[in-house]
Amino acid sequence: MVKFEQGKVIKTDFGAPIKIVKYLASGGQGDVYIVEYEGKQKALKWYSPQTLKVSDAFYDNLKRNADKGAPDKAFLWPIAVTERIDGSFGYIMDLRPEGYYELGKILASDKYGFTSYKAATEACIQLTNAFRLLHNNGYCYSDMNDGHFFINPQTGDVLICDNDEVVPAGVKVQIMQPPRYVAPEIVVSDWHGISDRQAERHSLAVLIFLILLGGHPLEGQQWLVPCMTHEIQKKIYGSNPVFIFDPSDDSNRPISNIHTNVMKRWNSAPQYLKDAFLSSFSQQALKDPNRRLNELNWLKILVRLRSDIVRCSCGKDVLIQNTATMKCDACGNLVIVDNIIKLPTYSITAAKGSRVYRCQLGACNADEALIPVLHVVARPDGVLGVRNMTMNVLKAISPSGKEKQIAPGEVIPLKAGISIYAYNAEINLM
Repeated sequence: MVKFEQGKVIKTDFGAPIKIVKYLASGGQGDVYIVEYEGKQKALKWYSPQTLKVSDAFYDNLKRNADKGAPDKAFLWPIAVTERIDGSFGYIMDLRPEGYYELGKILASDKYGFTSYKAATEACIQLTNAFRLLHNNGYCYSDMNDGHFFINPQTGDVLICDNDEVVPAGVKVQIMQPPRYVAPEIVVSDWHGISDRQAERHSLAVLIFLILLGGHPLEGQQWLVPCMTHEIQKKIYGSNPVFIFDPSDDSNRPISNIHTNVMKRWNSAPQYLKDAFLSSFSQQALKDPNRRLNELNWLKILVRLRSDIVRCSCGKDVLIQNTATMKCDACGNLVIVDNIIKLPTYSITAAKGSRVYRCQLGACNADEALIPVLHVVARPDGVLGVRNMTMNVLKAISPSGKEKQIAPGEVIPLKAGISIYAYNAEINLM
């Protein structure tokens, strides 16, 4: 395989120059370089001629994706495809910034783990929204595994790599991803199938469960075998998948001295989150792809979860349930709920940093789900206030019945008895 020297100039398929800055790393598919392109440093992935990915069909699909552009900033998307050299080619993409680590490393190590529960929840929101936009653009990822997702464990910001496997929905593909991320209908077909958003919704639910619960939803008692064979994998993930917390089938329960993490987190999870997982990994959803939660439903659940996370005075996150005072697991102090925001279907704690989004106010389409509506902030005098995050003037009514218009960006006091009206919904401060 050709090795590019520093200073070597190759070209994109449309003739733009790419200058090799330095060799970065190698892997099973080829080499990665740092290059200069259009005055900025980028990454170049160059395929080994021996890999199947140098086919004309793969090249054409990669070029189409680069020409169309990334569906979301979370994807380290192909920017341009190179010319062919000695029977191979490559593509350029943005460099991954510092502070991001593979999801597998984050899940396996306290050193690289999420610094807060809110960061973990934010990662789930960003993953869900990224795949919503991917699917809306007619794509499927087709290569889910924890080595392709890079996350900043402090902020929860997500970068999705290895997007060269992205194909249009409905294309026949051989899925090369690990079986634990693959939908059962793909596993039973020996990892062959049609790229499909419903199959990827199973994979997304697995990722969310892994991040928030610290274990795999199908890896309980049946997963503990002396040797994990191909046949056993097909049974666990394909022909006979059983959710580890299935209420009517205890054949695959987690083991107390092995699956301690996931058992503890499940017991402390709010019921609405448990219900989402019980639905996602029910026998109906495992066997019928059309029964799986879509991205909008997940966004509603995850935004509510983020609203329930409050920072204790010791600096640790506390998951508030039903807006009730909770005890901090880290320091033992009580986290007292002084203020509440009553939404149309549930209430959240009104603490500094609390937010209300469009999807929490009633029916909306997926594109509107993450539109910010309100933000609880500390005013200069230290008193909490509520900022209008929309582009519209909102109406507020005081306890005495006096009406006030809240301009975009304006902050009003967080005072019990005030009602705010946004998107035809009533929000009550308590």
